[in-house]
Amino acid sequence: MKSRRDNPNKVKIALASGSPRRREIIKALDVHVDVIGSKGDEPSPEAGEPPLVYARRVAEGKARRASPSEGHAIIIGADTSVVLGGAILGKPTDEAEAERMLRSLRGRVHGVVTGIAVLDTATGKCETTARSSDVHLRRYTDDEMLAYIASGEPFDKAGAYAAQDRHFRPAIRIEGCYLNVVGLPLCDVMPLLDKMGVAAGIRKGWKIPEECEDCELGRETVTEGGAR
Repeated sequence: MKSRRDNPNKVKIALASGSPRRREIIKALDVHVDVIGSKGDEPSPEAGEPPLVYARRVAEGKARRASPSEGHAIIIGADTSVVLGGAILGKPTDEAEAERMLRSLRGRVHGVVTGIAVLDTATGKCETTARSSDVHLRRYTDDEMLAYIASGEPFDKAGAYAAQDRHFRPAIRIEGCYLNVVGLPLCDVMPLLDKMGVAAGIRKGWKIPEECEDCELGRETVTEGGAR
């Protein structure tokens, strides 16, 4: 993975997200990234809108709504959704919806789509991308599911679960990018930043998640001597 290179114009870089998971992942970059809140509600998918297109649209909307009124900045927006049988699942609004989602996903394979947008506020130029990973969920019991819902954990998560949850442990297998499932695939963020003139790499000493070993992020970082 790329070694540290400077942000030549010292432009402010900011992640527009309220997600604790994204806020933690972005610290892996070797350029400073501020974190600002994401404004407004997420729009619903349009009729027939493909999940990858929807993810890119929502990510761009988050980046544009977070743009500061003054000063030049590069804003990163991200959006993650779960896709089951072509239906896009967002975050549950209540316990009943969380239960419906978790019942429908139990023991099945589904897609997790994350869209990334990087916006240059000086020019209005926005680069976007999206990718999908497949997640296999185990057949958790009703008691496990209801206890998880009662914990309050599902309500800020697409599909009502987190694959990385160490107590509920819903996922038994992930095919594709692990950080895409968590919500911020750095292997997509870095190329988009590069298009905006910001060359970002993985900071020395960042501990790569074990699940990243089989994707381009893990392979390149291990090859180039990144810390495990």
